Parts: sequence; structure tokens; C-alpha cells
Amino acid sequence: MLKTLRFIPFFLIALGIDAQTVRFQTTFGGIDVVLTPTTTPLTVANFMNYVDSGAFSNTIFHRSLSPSAASAAPPYIIQGGGYVLGPANIPVLYGPLNPPVTNEFNSASCPCNILGTLAMALTASSIDSGTNQWYFNLSDNASSFDSGDYTVFGNIANNASLAVANNINALNTWSVDFGQDADFANLPLQNYSCPNPTCPLVQMANYVFVNSIGPITAPTVTAAGVADAATSSNNSKMGISPGEIITLYGSNWNTTTPSYMGPSLPPGQAVTLTLDSAGSVNTNLDGTQVTFNGVPGAMDFTTDEQIAVVVPYEIAGQSTVNVVVSYLGGSSSSMQFNVVPTTPGLFTLNQAGSGDAAIIRLSDASVISASNPASVGDFLELYGEGYGVATPSTSLPDGAVVGSVLPVPAATTVLMIDGQPVATQYAGGAGGDVNGVMQVNFTVPQLAPGSHQIQVKVGSAVSPAGVTLATK
Repeated sequence: MLKTLRFIPFFLIALGIDAQTVRFQTTFGGIDVVLTPTTTPLTVANFMNYVDSGAFSNTIFHRSLSPSAASAAPPYIIQGGGYVLGPANIPVLYGPLNPPVTNEFNSASCPCNILGTLAMALTASSIDSGTNQWYFNLSDNASSFDSGDYTVFGNIANNASLAVANNINALNTWSVDFGQDADFANLPLQNYSCPNPTCPLVQMANYVFVNSIGPITAPTVTAAGVADAATSSNNSKMGISPGEIITLYGSNWNTTTPSYMGPSLPPGQAVTLTLDSAGSVNTNLDGTQVTFNGVPGAMDFTTDEQIAVVVPYEIAGQSTVNVVVSYLGGSSSSMQFNVVPTTPGLFTLNQAGSGDAAIIRLSDASVISASNPASVGDFLELYGEGYGVATPSTSLPDGAVVGSVLPVPAATTVLMIDGQPVATQYAGGAGGDVNGVMQVNFTVPQLAPGSHQIQVKVGSAVSPAGVTLATK
């Protein structure tokens, strides 16, 4: 499981402390940053003046100190903000510059230049020489930079953003003499090599760009983009049940989409669930949260376009539920759904809600499918969700990982194959999974070889048709 990074400033948002969030949209994806206008107001204002003017658009990362360099010891950084490409793809200093900003380094709040922080670059002449260049600390660089009064004015917001920065830092660096700046002794380039004494010209596609920097847009999602995680059925039509696992499709809640030149983080890469100190699934995943009438749901995963979350059991007994997605303080419009007791659905191997069901043969832990059919008498384990609240004696808290206490649905649960009820040995919460995942254990009855429709009825609701069990 991923662990929450110690520098993630979620407490700023939770306590309502004044904070600004911006996204560095780079060749390799987004780096989301929470700025600190309360503690470094002059530095943040200076930075945002450049942001608002578009000064950082299409600038390059011109310096990278990384573990792959000749010197393996920290500091590790990536630096940018100062250079754009001129004629022949040669970097030139951006200008004109605003007046230098007064240094706001505060030794009382340090160490400051630790992993995941954003700081001002300075010239050698004065600590009050910061203008438009900045750097990300990608190791604990306090011993290197705090003594030089380098002002930290932001924090990388989450693990996905840190991964983008680390991927840039992992690129090979080159000493390229453009006749302008010694910093180009550590120029990060992608898809570049120099096997001969005379290096080839650096092309535009070799640089790593900051395409833009700007405020993070609030998440966008509509009721039409909310669906059952197992069946893909739209919740605006069927309602939402307590404990159901749903997926939401939209944008502006993750950072992993790279631009056309960035090969490192493919679109859709998921950030998966994390556990809190009590061993329950966190309700805040890399800054993304989904609330149901104000109650946050346990977060399964998030990508740049999709979220999976477990609906809190607290909505049971309510007639409607309002769903809101938030990311680093920005929130989507509220979406209202009817609340229903159960919404049973079976997971499938194609993850589309049809075809081979997600079933394990317990004797050899193999996956049942058309190419590996079950036999009569096999003991199988079927997976789904949407079974609603558990009996009072077996209920668990939201986000709990099912262990010795196995949640049993309060509503009657019936397994059906080809429309006929089949005896089950167990139907309820799945051991080792987040509370809400359903497990049904059964023995394959006498069935003809072929494909058979398999469904689960919980209360009055039946899982959709089209899900199958293959037998031989």
C-alpha cells in the first residue's frame, strides 16, 4: 500500500488556512503544488505575477541534480522558470523580469528545503535576488540550502505529482555549451544521446517543458458520469446504495496525464488506496475526496479521469444523497441521487459488467473463464458488491478491511444460475478486502457444459443479466 507522504499539506485545506494551489503542466505530466501565501506572501505574490502573465508557459527545466549524476550525494533538484527556446532551439533567458523579491526565509520554521518543497532560486550576489527561477527539492536538501536562505514557498501536493518530478529528475543530464550559462552543465534531456565526440544538436523534442502553470480547476463530473463499479450501470437511473462501490468519470482531480512528448506516465495510471493508522482505507487519496451528504467515502483508486469509491453506510435510511468530488480544496457541483437499499452487481473479468464473472476456484486459486471452465462439484468464490447494510451484529465501520468479523447482508441473499436458486456456503463481505466487496461461496451444481447466466439477488434487487459462469 502507498503511504501518505509526510510533506503533503492536507492539513492546510482541512483547517481552512489560506493556501493557493497551482498545477505545473509539464512534458511528463502535472505537478500540483500548494503554495504558502500566509507564511511567504511576497514570494507567492511574485510567483503568481509571473504565472498570471504567462511567463512560465513553454519554459524548460534547465537544471537537474539527481542520483544518476556523477555525484550521487544530495542535493537532488530540478530547476526551471528562467529559460525559453530561441532560434535554433537554443535556450535564452526569459525577460523582462520583475523587481527581485525580498527574501522570506524563516529559520524558525525549518528545516525548509526538504523533500517535495518548491523554493526560490537566487543569484550569488544577494539573498534578495529571487525573480522568476525556482526549483523542486527531490531529497532532503535542508543541510545544503537552508543555510543559504533559500525561501520555500510551496509543497508538492501528492504522490502522483512527486512521481512526475522524480521522473524528470531521473533523466540523463548533459553538459551543453550554448555560450550562456554554466547551469547547462546539468541540462536534463529526453531521448538524447551523444555517442561521438561531436554531439548532435539538441532538438525541441529533447527538452522537458513547463507547458503552463496556473490555478487548479475545480473537478468536473456530472450525474451521467457516475456508475456502479461492477456493472457500469448508471446510478442516476438505479440509485445509490450504502456500501456500493461506484466509479465517477470526469476531470481535474489527478495529475498523471503527460503532454505529447512525455512517455513516462501514461494517461489513466492509477493511484491506489492507502491505509490510515487504524488500518482502514483512507477517504483522501492524493488530495481527492468524494463526499455523500458530507460524509467522505473510502477511496479505492483515482486516475486522471476516473475515481472508485465506497459509498458510506451512513446514507442508509435517507431518501436522497448529494455527491461532491473535491481536489485540493476545489469542489465539483453537487449531484443528487436516490438512495436504495441494495444494488447488487457482479465483477467481471473484462471489467465491463458482462461475460465471465470474477470467480476463483478455491482448490487451486485459478480464475474461472471460458478457457478455464469449472467442473461440477468445484468449490468456487464469486465476487461482487452492492449488498447494502450488514446485520447489526456483523456491521463494520466505513473503510474497514474485512477480517475476523465477516459482514453478512441484512437483506436475504440468493445466488441464481440460469434463473434457478443455488445453495451457498457463505454470502457477505470479502475477507481481506475493503468493507463493501461481496463474496459468495458455492459448489457448482449439476450443469451442462457451456455458458450459464449467474446473478445475485439481494433483497428485491437482482444483479444485471449478461454475466456468465463457464462449465465443462
